[in-house]
Amino acid sequence: MAKDLKPLELEMSCDPEMMLLRKMVYAVLSEMHKMLAFVRLKPFGSYALYGYLKPRHRIGAYVCDHFARRNPGTMIMLGNSRESWISLLSGGKIRHDHCDGLPHILDRLKSGTEDRDESEKAEEIWKVYYDSQYSSERRNMALFQSRMPKRYLKCAGVGLERNQCDTSLFDFVLNE
Repeated sequence: MAKDLKPLELEMSCDPEMMLLRKMVYAVLSEMHKMLAFVRLKPFGSYALYGYLKPRHRIGAYVCDHFARRNPGTMIMLGNSRESWISLLSGGKIRHDHCDGLPHILDRLKSGTEDRDESEKAEEIWKVYYDSQYSSERRNMALFQSRMPKRYLKCAGVGLERNQCDTSLFDFVLNE
């Protein structure tokens, strides 16, 4: 029944079942919006970014694909201790997978890259990390904080950076 509905029918209906369905749709859309806003990606070598994600609805693959589109050629790994999602945009196609917990995946990747020569400098890693965290569009911090509950930020273990585009790793360490 829900598959056959058009968005306008769902929006305009006063039927109690349709209203309940509309409420469920809004709950999923709201969670997707919040997950896209609060997930913070951390670098894993020069080829991957990972972050914590524990959604209530089945939106993990969608969120992971979103970040893969924003970071083409970079493997995106999102997840928690029970499940994880991996996406990669390469050659115009998104490849994705749903697998074990994120710590397990990171351990497997780390063991596979230990023999490689990691020639990246700390400043380059910082730039990848900072670029994944900072959004110049998010200038209205009061609005962001009103739409993003502190429990989500605390759960993800992130803090907010304020418009410091030219911050270097050295500047960041001095402020700690």
